[in-house]
Amino acid sequence: MEKYYISIDELVQDLLLPARAEKKIDKQAFEKFYRILQELEKEFKGKEFISKKIVGLLFFIYSSLYAEAEHCSYKDDLFIAVVELEDMLNRILRDSPSKN
Repeated sequence: MEKYYISIDELVQDLLLPARAEKKIDKQAFEKFYRILQELEKEFKGKEFISKKIVGLLFFIYSSLYAEAEHCSYKDDLFIAVVELEDMLNRILRDSPSKN
């Protein structure tokens, strides 16, 4: 699990700085982030527990991006990226009967 944390942590600045400074996204950073999240989804499927450290980092990234996206149009890349991130996190963190 540490490898996922490190991989995500290395992307934090690339994900957050453009959002905070310009209300834009670094598309390459988001593509890497989404690939890691897809791996996490496979890794955590059917697991009872998820690392608090990873969940905390994901929450920090999501909440930071969400705060910035509130100041964007729903057509902006940042807003769309946050919606996609929310969907991915929901699939990873929520144990839904429809996932079976």
